[in-house]
Amino acid sequence: MMRAALCERFGDASVVRVAEVPKPVPGDGEVLVRILASTLDSADRRVRALDMPPGFGPMARLAFGFGRPRQPILGTALAGIVEAVGPGTSLFRPGDKVVASTGAAQGCHAEFRVIGERKAIAAKPAALGFEEAAAVIFGGMTARHFLEDKAPVTPGETVLVIGAGGAVGVAAMQLAREAGAKVSACCSAGKANWVQSQGAESVIDYRAPGWPDAYHGAFDLVIDTVGAMPAAQSVRLARPGGRLVALTASLWDFMAMPWLNARSGRSVIGGMVPDNAEGLARVMARAETGRLRPAIGARFPLERIGEAHALIDGGHKTGSIVISMG
Repeated sequence: MMRAALCERFGDASVVRVAEVPKPVPGDGEVLVRILASTLDSADRRVRALDMPPGFGPMARLAFGFGRPRQPILGTALAGIVEAVGPGTSLFRPGDKVVASTGAAQGCHAEFRVIGERKAIAAKPAALGFEEAAAVIFGGMTARHFLEDKAPVTPGETVLVIGAGGAVGVAAMQLAREAGAKVSACCSAGKANWVQSQGAESVIDYRAPGWPDAYHGAFDLVIDTVGAMPAAQSVRLARPGGRLVALTASLWDFMAMPWLNARSGRSVIGGMVPDNAEGLARVMARAETGRLRPAIGARFPLERIGEAHALIDGGHKTGSIVISMG
């Protein structure tokens, strides 16, 4: 048996409980990882509360369950040690220190997780502890995919990160700054010192009346990590010829992206982040060299994961919330 945090119905933080469940067994081509650290991220909160961007509710129920979560163990990132391997496994062996991203399959808020050796699993950087390695996975994979593959940042560009206090926002600021951009952050005033410590040169209080009107056309690249406003409004923050990365957009915004691309004079970019070993290894390489740095806002043992869910519900989270299995 093993301990796991179970979410057996949709709702607030109180629906999560820790219980003993059967320990998984690796099958062909699979590894069993003893998890030492995971994270609680915005994706976990959205699934637990079934709180999706407007228009995506029916699709979310198809993906995650109708009356209750199809996968009761949340968590999309892990760092740990390979405990055992199944038949035909050749890439990993017991004792290997690894990280993994399970994406929509989840299952990382537990003491053990089985994962296919050719899925998004990679060696843990020697320079990082298990908690630090886990903390860069979710935000790092998202930010790296968009800032390096989809909307590459070049030296001297001006970049605005909306929702800069979260795990994705922090990683985006770090990567943009490392690429030579001038980074501005949009967040609550209470997080200003935090985001400046993570690379922001200036901070915009999202509660300031009419702040978007003062920044029309001010940035080469705008990254909206939280869906703070409709894409038709946030795209105007980018200069003509600039780019908007809309990471959390309504269904209507996604449907309107081709029209916005054609009519706004800017590029509007969205979509899913691929969960694969190559992308994860690239994130770990950047963490190894310090281009991505762990930004841990809070730590909780597995037994107190309900408090972590309450923290993220309150909107006061900064960086990554680390869940320790030790």
